[in-house]
Amino acid sequence: MLGAIIGDIVGSVYEWNNIKTKDFPLFSNDGFFTDDSVMTIAVADALLNGGTADNFIDSMKRIGRPYPNSGYGGNFNRWIFSDDREPYNSWGNGSAMRVSPCAWFANSLEEAETLAEMSAAVTHNHPEGIKGAQATAAAIYLARTDKEKGEIKNYIESKYGYDLSRSLDAIRPVYLFNESCQETVPEAIIAFLESNGFEDAIRNAISLGGDSDTLTAITGSIAEAAYGVPSDIVTKVFHYMDDRLSAVINAWLDNGRPIGAVAKKTDWKTSEFSKSININMNIKLNETHLARIRHGLLPQEMEDKWFAYFENGCINFHRSWTGAKIYEAKIQKSGSGYEITELAVERDAQLYTNTDDNNDAEALFFLIGRGLLGLNVDVPDNPNDKDSILRAWSSFGNMI
Repeated sequence: MLGAIIGDIVGSVYEWNNIKTKDFPLFSNDGFFTDDSVMTIAVADALLNGGTADNFIDSMKRIGRPYPNSGYGGNFNRWIFSDDREPYNSWGNGSAMRVSPCAWFANSLEEAETLAEMSAAVTHNHPEGIKGAQATAAAIYLARTDKEKGEIKNYIESKYGYDLSRSLDAIRPVYLFNESCQETVPEAIIAFLESNGFEDAIRNAISLGGDSDTLTAITGSIAEAAYGVPSDIVTKVFHYMDDRLSAVINAWLDNGRPIGAVAKKTDWKTSEFSKSININMNIKLNETHLARIRHGLLPQEMEDKWFAYFENGCINFHRSWTGAKIYEAKIQKSGSGYEITELAVERDAQLYTNTDDNNDAEALFFLIGRGLLGLNVDVPDNPNDKDSILRAWSSFGNMI
């Protein structure tokens, strides 16, 4: 579902300023999350709380109301800020842009489509609104279960009747802004089908124009399932998030629910400590810090020195070339936030030559601050003075 949020943020600056090219900066200082991200998070919250129609209604209203300026459509805006719990027969593309958690929560294609219908029908109970959500969820589920693009295309065309044989080059010149499922979902799926990676899929969708944030949210949700998301893109997107939304992502991961952007131990060669020591730490984290940390770090090129993944309450750092574990930082709940309380460090000289505890404490600040959170921070001159880094960290995830 992070792919939907990324697509939404990237597309936010082009919704009313369409561009018909793939050549643009992926992230803009003017970018922001919209109702697409808020409602994607609300659907995830609803699934964690039972996945019934009432859960979807309650989560959408509770999570959506703090963001009145996020770009809700007129009918949805009236619905979410009222006591009305009845649907209003919409065929809008909002049912498809928010559906991705259903495809990650489900244990079968049939369940993904059933949950998609439930998540759509609480507002978008028109057959086209339901079809758009189900087709999107099916494409995501098929992609995350390693089906080939040809299989995905054939399934969607045969079951849902969308024409996916058109090319982006044919669509692009004549495609205009449209908020319907029937003229957004097929185009979003085609943008994925013609892609060669996650970022390329996002660029394909933006290049079509139209309802850019929603179109790209749908494409991004499928692309995440097929390709995963590069770590540098994961880092950038969390700079736009806030703690309220990040808390749901943390709850999702706490419940063992997958996201295609999360690095797993099995993604890389690894070995355990040979001879380790423990260092006491006191690093404060907020919800957005933790949500980003939990996505880990997957090397993209030979120059990347570290592989990191979150497991059993710890963020683990391994040398990418050898797979040797060097650091394991324990993260615990602390008040309204979190805290790194202990750092285990490799002390086998054959695997790691440093023997200075202060240097290792500094290195952890650097690896988390710059490597995971993407902040322009340096190791402090005084190893006992971490205030400069902590001040920089405090702004991360609170840019709204």
